Amino acid sequence: MKVYIETERLIIRDPILEDFDAIWKMRNDDAVTQFTGGITKLSRDQAYERHIKRCENFDDEPKEYAVILKESGFYLGYCGFQYCDILGGIELLYGYAKAYWGNGYAYEAAKAVIEFAEEALTLDEIVAAVNDDNVASDKVLSKLGMTLVGEIEWSEQGMVKKYQYLFNR
Repeated sequence: MKVYIETERLIIRDPILEDFDAIWKMRNDDAVTQFTGGITKLSRDQAYERHIKRCENFDDEPKEYAVILKESGFYLGYCGFQYCDILGGIELLYGYAKAYWGNGYAYEAAKAVIEFAEEALTLDEIVAAVNDDNVASDKVLSKLGMTLVGEIEWSEQGMVKKYQYLFNR
């Protein structure tokens, strides 16, 4: 299933090869990756090969989608889902290039992908984790209606808050 979601300011779609340069830049920015696993340890060629496979094998499972600024066509970042062993479920995740922080894009995209998941995917719940120092993401998860259900140990982050969102099925 191809994913194409439009919001007021964004397009959320499957990743394409042309997204790679923006992704590479983001994955190598200390500020952007502070709470998302750190700077990539892959070489540019290794990362590009993974990106090619990701674009070729993109199917209808919950995945990480590209977030594009509708007005300019620029790749802002990603938003979507992946299975997370630590959280024990399908995780809502997102990340944006620093130039686009503070504009409400994280909330706008996350709200749209949650609505998409409710309609098109067979999920009963999603989960998310946020570091106490990541105040902006903590606000996004709360505004989305996610419920704080506790704290868990995350190897690179220490204790993090665990959030849950239950779908009305």
